[in-house]
Amino acid sequence: MNNYQNRKNFLFTNAVPKTPKPKSAVPEMDIIPKTVRHKTFTTLATETKNLITAAQNGDKQALEQLCISFEPLFRSEMRRDMFYNALGFEEGLSLARLKFIELVLTYNGADYEHFAGYVRCRIHFALYDEVKKVWADENKKAPLPDSEAEGAEFSDDVIEREELSILLNLALNKLTTKQRQTIEALYINGYSGREAAELLNCSPAMVTKHHKQALKNLRSNIA
Repeated sequence: MNNYQNRKNFLFTNAVPKTPKPKSAVPEMDIIPKTVRHKTFTTLATETKNLITAAQNGDKQALEQLCISFEPLFRSEMRRDMFYNALGFEEGLSLARLKFIELVLTYNGADYEHFAGYVRCRIHFALYDEVKKVWADENKKAPLPDSEAEGAEFSDDVIEREELSILLNLALNKLTTKQRQTIEALYINGYSGREAAELLNCSPAMVTKHHKQALKNLRSNIA
């Protein structure tokens, strides 16, 4: 027992002293503060802002440059069968250009980052309003049915459309919120997959997933 105690005392007294850990020049912190992420304009957004501001101040060249930049969007909208058949390509294109100039001159600068999506939505609905006017005029000019059979057939078509509309609304209400928003963004507002992803605050892959699932649910609910 004495030998064990002597050996323990020897090891304790001859132990190598621990080298103190050098202090870092950077003070230790329990919590690392998070970097605040400031919103910055992209180069395109800044350029768009400058051109719109200049156009609103009477710069015709700035307005012309904006019109040239957005011309592909106007043409893309006019390739839709509904607009092309009802308005004609050139007339619809002129309407889109006039509406765009109005949007530029009255824009309040709310969001230059997504100005292109805003324009696309407003142009789409402006053209759609013109199409509805054309349809209304055609319905006024359409001759009344000559016989009871034709009148009955016309009535059946109206009833069938109403039933389909009701079925579609019921089917849409059975979708999840994300699925319904995806369908509205892609088919009603005419957004691209990437634009819909920004609108819904998700990835393009999730938009594709919501889109496929929504179509599957709509088919099963309407069938």
